[in-house]
Amino acid sequence: NFAFQIGDTMAQAHDNDDSPRKKKAGGPLFKVMMGLAVISFVGFGFNMSGGGITKIGSVGNVDISVDDYARALRSEMASAGRQFGITLTMEQLLAFGMDAAVRQKMVSSAAIDSETNRLGLSVGDKRVALELAATNVFQGINGKFDRDIYRDTLKRNNLTEIEYEMGLRNDLSQALFEGVTVSNFGAPKVIAQKLYAYAAQTRGFTLKSLSATDLPQAPVQATEADLLAFYNKNIGQFTDPEAKRISYAVLLPSDLAPKLSVDETSLRVLYEENKAYYIQPERRLVERLAFATMEEARAAKTQLDAGESLENLVKSRGLSLDDIDMGDVEIEDLGAAGTDVFELSKPGIVGPFESDLGPALFRMNAILAAQKTTFNQARADLVDQYRQEAAARAIGEELELIDNRLAEGAELSDMENEFSMRLGRLDYATGLDNPLMSYSAFRETADTLQEGDFPKAILVDDGGVVVLQYDEFVSATPIPFEKAHDDVATALSNKTLSDALRAYGEELVVKVAGGGATLGQLGITQTAVQQTRDANIPSTPKEVLLEVFKMQSTAVQLVTSGDYVAVLQLNTIDEADLTTPDALAETKSIAARLEQSIAQDAYGLISLDLAQRAGIELNNGAINAVHGQMQ
Repeated sequence: NFAFQIGDTMAQAHDNDDSPRKKKAGGPLFKVMMGLAVISFVGFGFNMSGGGITKIGSVGNVDISVDDYARALRSEMASAGRQFGITLTMEQLLAFGMDAAVRQKMVSSAAIDSETNRLGLSVGDKRVALELAATNVFQGINGKFDRDIYRDTLKRNNLTEIEYEMGLRNDLSQALFEGVTVSNFGAPKVIAQKLYAYAAQTRGFTLKSLSATDLPQAPVQATEADLLAFYNKNIGQFTDPEAKRISYAVLLPSDLAPKLSVDETSLRVLYEENKAYYIQPERRLVERLAFATMEEARAAKTQLDAGESLENLVKSRGLSLDDIDMGDVEIEDLGAAGTDVFELSKPGIVGPFESDLGPALFRMNAILAAQKTTFNQARADLVDQYRQEAAARAIGEELELIDNRLAEGAELSDMENEFSMRLGRLDYATGLDNPLMSYSAFRETADTLQEGDFPKAILVDDGGVVVLQYDEFVSATPIPFEKAHDDVATALSNKTLSDALRAYGEELVVKVAGGGATLGQLGITQTAVQQTRDANIPSTPKEVLLEVFKMQSTAVQLVTSGDYVAVLQLNTIDEADLTTPDALAETKSIAARLEQSIAQDAYGLISLDLAQRAGIELNNGAINAVHGQMQ
């Protein structure tokens, strides 16, 4: 019965495909779209069809719809937000140029779709049905495909069954096309060996770091005349930069919150709304590495059992640990893998299990115990949150009144008297430490503020309001010598000591290189053996290792980095042994990563060529309309 239901749906999709009409782009977008229930696109959609805008462009005979573009943007925002640890806005996504990267991916995907359409390359209904059946978000509590859940999930994400299944079919066809076109790329063995030899070479060296106590005599103290001469010669160091002088009036939730009263009922409601935060079940920190097939996943598990690291497997797939990080999850979040992951009493790897991204291995990194914070324990936090939110709402209600008063010609002093706003002034330039500089909306408005502009009221990130007024342009101005005196004295003292250390270091290099002394005879030294290029040596700048791996055997030289000065002697150069089991395994891993990289580059060039051959059309008006509705 299940197979009949799935097959019936697939037949509908096939019967309604009146090729060679234009087709909708699916591709990798649909592969990740069953993060839909996780990423929460619920209720998101566009109402442009009435105006005739249904696509942002096309590649050959494949359209890129506004809905697919919007979903891809939302997915990118969610992914980048998790990576940066923030909630990314559409404005920030555009500022970072991520929208262009999304369009490029969609154009590449559409180009592959266009080519598979031309070749008649597709997968059968049975393969699509199996993919649907294996998708966790479509399964009921019995772990089997549930048609009602399937329909409801698609409906909440503004998708029809035909749209989703066509996209899934396109995605599987793309995977087939990719396998045919880039499966036979290989990396020359000699290149992998040379890369391993370069990375695994080790060197031993001795280092003597120099400080003021090493100098034969202390540097001469600077006179007032020396300080004044240094000040005049380096006046740029002691000059305030050019700036816009800006007056402002500000009212932040933190200003208003302490004055607000709180009732117990509201706190109880707020506690209930945030109960998922205060009462958390046992969780696990988990990473998931997905594969195209169960066979590949089992082969990877065999490698891990034989001693291969998950990190190397991840690198060989062209991924990073951030790409496979699921964060802290509950047992229900892991589907079929949940029980095995939660039965681990210490970090480990289990699998493979089916997941919404395909067969996958799961690594559990830490156990997070269940947490229960009672209302009384959370009360102080709830009071702060309630007051902050109430203050932000109150300020938001005042914004229109503030705008109206500014339009009537009100001064900043009126903002203080009528709305209890704080007044201030700053010279807006790079590096200011005024707390308002932490607000992106403030910086962006200050950047564009010009002479003749009317005062502007803006909302900042925490719900506060700031009114900015341009006062005047302030030219770069030298700080008077008397005011800069202490900074001048510090800068000259540091330079004098650094010059003395360098000069003394050069003397030591000559002495050691000439055989007159060894570094050990010159005082306390630091000896390092068998260090690789990426080693981390405490209290030592990275320039030391960079110089070590440039040097010839037994050479001696001075190495500096800012105020750091040291005499460096290279003792040994140990070439990597390419015949050890570890070397052979790592060389194989490097070759796999090279092959993956070559294949990705080749696939990118193929999709670019196909797109150019098929013809790319993009509608900037439709693209901007999507951006506008998402802001």
